This record gives sequence, structure tokens and C-alpha cells, in this order.
Amino acid sequence: MKDVTIRFVVAVVVAACMVTRGFADDTEPVEMQEVVVTGTRNEQKIKKIPANVTVIDQQDIKNSTARTVVELLRGLQGLIVRDLSGNGKNASVDMRGFGENAAANSLIMIDGRRVNEIDLSGVDWLQIPLDQVERLEIVRGTGSVLWGDNAVGGVINIITKLPSEKISAQAGTFFGSYGHQKQQASLSGSQGPIGAALFASYDSTNGYRENSGLRARDIGGKIFYDMTDIVTFRLNGSYHTDTYGMPGALTEAEKRDNRRDSTRPRDDAQTRDGYLSLGMDTDFQQRGRFSSEISYRSRSTDAQFPDWAFKTDSEIDTWGFTPRYTLDSELAGHANTLIIGTDLYWADQDSAAFSFGPSSRAGVDRNSLGVYVSNEFSLLENVILSTGARRERVRYDLKARDLTGWLAPLNDDVSETENAYSLGLTWLYSGNSSLFARANRSFRFPLTDEFVLYDFSSGTQFVNPNLKPQTGRHYEIGARHYFTDFIQGSLTLFRAEINNELFYNPETFENANYPKTHRQGIELGLKADFFDALTLTGNYTFQKSEFRKGIYKNNDIPAAPEHAASLGVQVRNVVPGYVFSAFYNYVGSSYLISDQANSLRKLDDYGTLDAKVSYTFRGIEAFFCLNNLTNEKYSEYAVASRDFLGNPIRNFYPAPERNWWMGISYKL
Repeated sequence: MKDVTIRFVVAVVVAACMVTRGFADDTEPVEMQEVVVTGTRNEQKIKKIPANVTVIDQQDIKNSTARTVVELLRGLQGLIVRDLSGNGKNASVDMRGFGENAAANSLIMIDGRRVNEIDLSGVDWLQIPLDQVERLEIVRGTGSVLWGDNAVGGVINIITKLPSEKISAQAGTFFGSYGHQKQQASLSGSQGPIGAALFASYDSTNGYRENSGLRARDIGGKIFYDMTDIVTFRLNGSYHTDTYGMPGALTEAEKRDNRRDSTRPRDDAQTRDGYLSLGMDTDFQQRGRFSSEISYRSRSTDAQFPDWAFKTDSEIDTWGFTPRYTLDSELAGHANTLIIGTDLYWADQDSAAFSFGPSSRAGVDRNSLGVYVSNEFSLLENVILSTGARRERVRYDLKARDLTGWLAPLNDDVSETENAYSLGLTWLYSGNSSLFARANRSFRFPLTDEFVLYDFSSGTQFVNPNLKPQTGRHYEIGARHYFTDFIQGSLTLFRAEINNELFYNPETFENANYPKTHRQGIELGLKADFFDALTLTGNYTFQKSEFRKGIYKNNDIPAAPEHAASLGVQVRNVVPGYVFSAFYNYVGSSYLISDQANSLRKLDDYGTLDAKVSYTFRGIEAFFCLNNLTNEKYSEYAVASRDFLGNPIRNFYPAPERNWWMGISYKL
């Protein structure tokens, strides 16, 4: 992309101060102010939350060009998406500039149930098909008090569809580039005190690159039962399986020769992931509300690397129990909301590696207990003071055996305790307009894969005694302002000071702690609706992520671009039934993953333009999408490494070029 084009686009976005891709935003028209649960773990209007919050609702999802949840997040204010293979399976979402460590510093939930794994595998974004998502709630900035571990850069809560009041059925079929096809069906309805929703889907693609294909199957549902006027039970569950290829990275020369090629044409993997949760909500009216949930998740993954005669198996079973009590009351004549809760998780991981036969086995038990309290007190009718604190303890029991006999067995345990706090103030100065400020402390515990070190000279494997939990202090101020009932803007300034940030050191091949890192930036936005026929949106984010101590002092953190922006337009009702949408997404240049020394040329910036036209008639909905209209050749993900002679190499995972996607569905 030419520099003049980049400067023009960024200048337009900055001047317009626009807000989100899709058409979700921090606020809705005055009469439709959004209510969210993620920001406070209780239903609350966005205008009262001291944080930069975005809601993507059902209409936003329909109007977007996204095929997966991770594609829906691409281009949102302050979010950077990196997809290794272009099919959404191996992707990370970066919030507030954590770069290569983004996956461990953003908490992802489904219906309030955390789905970050305890190891380096991160989040499987294909667990929930996009057609089963009712809405997404994105809270930027730390949420450690309410949600605990991983909630450093932000929190994303994926909320699935509830049973409909009337019995309804829906089915659809979809086709696209690279042999992509998908079929899905759902059934939903309520009768008396019982409501239920069921879904099933099959998704298949050959992938943009060789050996980047994916075959995924999903089935699941939920049941709600109003036992009495004050007690409701809910049962949720789903099961996901997939097989997918792992094409590997390409060097610059290989990318120039054939960007769709694969250096690992036979590597593949399989996933089996299921969960079940039982929840109860009790409303004691003036005496408060009590909610609790018991959940179980079992996830197994197998990966094969035939060229290296290597194979890995891993299984993680996780139990969770998350009770909480909420009390709405008055203190000295002022409204007050108190939330007290506990999060208990028990996780058991078993893994094995095979190299010309069984070579190693390992097991980790990770148990955590977090206790938190959060309070919102109305100092005045339009001034809200938010406070909170959390204490969380985690214990790891680690065992490992080297079946080759080279290394001695490992049998050790580690315990850590950390605290988090929050202090926020919100001023509702006019209608749905508000100003906010907050200060927070965050933490992140090490992942199970980050603990163990190997000393082949002495034949030992041991827990790294120097590895510490990561902590941080966060500060932000912001505004949500309605210029008119149909023009709204937002502004957020943020700063994060992280101590002992956990990372993988490519020089020592060990996981370690950075002494100190800083992140600061600005998020700008505006949305304008005109006569129910035209909507204009966009956003601009500037963020600076850098090392503040150690050998990399004043260097930029890898994979954390300083600039990101997007523009959107939606035209509707000009021709009855038709909606046209177009989105432009820009991501600035950044240093490659593992290039802490900032010694290699940056990953190029890129911009993509997507468009969609849809038609709805009664229960029939049809659409056609063109993604990457300008056929931009770019990579979202790139890694620095060295060859056998020690020479630096830039390795790329090319993103798809121009592609299309179309489908038709019918709802009874």
C-alpha cells in the first residue's frame, strides 16, 4: 500500500473520530441505551460503567461480512486480530497492545464461562458458531477484580442465543471461495415455564493455503426452567469437533514464489471440545439476588508432524463453581449495588509426546480460588463511585516423566497469591452522555507450559524458580457523548504499567519475566445515523507499547502496531428488503513476533475493504459478500527466527486474497 494512501486514510479517520467496524458501538440512540453484564457482572447501562465498552448485537452480526466470531472482532476499536491460517481456528485477539502475549492477556468467555485454557493453547475461537451468537460485549482495559486471571488487556463475553418465546426453526446453507461450505440448523421455543434452544452445524473449507483446510462439527443447546416466580434453572451444553491442517510459515523468498504454498503439507491436528453447565438464578426481591453455576469442560487435542516423526496428545478437564450474591439497596438515601462472589476452578491436564515411540508424559493439576467484592455507590443522582477488590490463590502440581531415560522425573508444586483492586468514577452529565475515570491493579499467573526448564547437561527438568506472576497498574479516562440523538462519539485515554510481564525469550528458549513494560494510547470514535437509511461508523486507535527496563529498554514490543483504524457505511431501506454494507480496516506496521531487539524490518501495514449486500423477504434471507476487494497481499502474523547458521529470518503466515461468501437461510 502506498504511503500517501495510508496517510490519507488515517487522516480521514482521525478527523472524523469515528468508532467501530460492524455497527456496534459504545452506545445506542437515547431511547435504546444498551445494558451489559460483563463490565460489572450485573446488568448495567453502558453509560454508568467506568470503561470503554462496545456491544455487538444481532443486527450488527447480520450486517457484518464475518463468517466467524474472530472475523467479527476484526477492525473493532482497539482490537488487533492475528489469524495464522485464515480460517479462524488459530487466531489471537489483542486488546491494549500486548502483541505476541495477547492470547494470555485477554479473557474470553462464553455466557460468562471463561474459555481461556490453562496452557499455551489459548482460546479456540471455533467453539461457538457465529450463527448461535446473540451478542458480544467487549470491555477494554483490565477486569481482574471481577474476572481474575487473564483479564489484563480486556474482556470479551460471547453471549449465545436464548430460547425464543414462540416455537421457531431456522436452516441455512452457505458457500464461498476455497471450497468453503457450511450448513446449519436450529430449533427454539418456549412452552409454559420451559424454554429450549438446539443447534447443529457443519463447516468445511479447503483453506486459502495448501494444508490450511478445516472440517468442523458442532451441536449444542440450552434449556431454561422457571421453577417458581423467583427461581430459574438453566442448562447449557455443546460439543465441538474439528480436524485442520497446519501449513507452517513461509520465508520471504517462499512467499514471493507462492504465498499459498505450505512448508508443512502433512502436519495436521484434531480437537474434541465439550462442556456442560448447570446454573440457578434466585431473586429474593428486596433481599437481593443469588446466582451460581457449576460447569464441566473436557478438551482434547492431537497433533501430528510426520516429517519429524513427532506427535503430541493433550487432554484438559476443567470444573468450575461460580456463586455470587447481588444486593440493590440504599445507603443514607443513595442507591447502592453490592456484589460478592467466589470463583473456584479445578483443572487437570495430561499430555504425552511421541518421537519414534512414546517419549514423555506430563500431568498438571491447577486449582484456583478467587474471592471478590464490587460496589457501586451513587454519590449523587448522576455521579457513581465504583470500587472493588479481589484476592486469588492458585496452586500447580506438576509431574513429568522422560520415557527415554535422559531426564530425571519431575514432581513439584507451586503456589501463588495475587490481589487486584479497582476504583472508578462516572459522571452522567447529560442524558446518555457520561465521563469516567478509573484506576486498577491487574495480575496474570503463569500458564502451565511456562514453568518447566530443562538442563540436558545434568539430566534434570525442574520448575523455574525465578518465574513470577505478572502484575500491572492501569489508568484511564474517557467520555461518551451524544452530540444529537443520532450522532454520538467516544474518547478514551489509557495507560498500563506492567511489572514482570510473562513472555517467551527466543534467545534463551525459556519463559521469563520482562522487568517493566508500558502501554499508553488513545481510542477515538463517532457514529452517525441518518433517517433510518444511512449509518456511518469508524474508529482510530493510537497505542504505544514499549519496554521500560532491561536490555530492550525503549524498544517497541513486538506485534503491537501503533496505529489502527476502520471505516464503515451501511445503506438500508432505499430498496425495500435490501441492505448494503462496506467496511475498511487498517492496521499499522509492527515488529515481528520474537523481535524484541527491533533489529528486523517491520511487518508491513495493510488495509482491507469488505462489502456485503443482503436481501430479506418474510422468512428468507440471502446475502453475498466480497472480502478484501482490493486484493491486498498481506500477513497478519509473522515471526522472527534464525537459520542453522544464526542468520535472522522473517517468517510469514499469508492472509487470504480477494474471496467471496454467499448464502441463504429460511426461518419459520
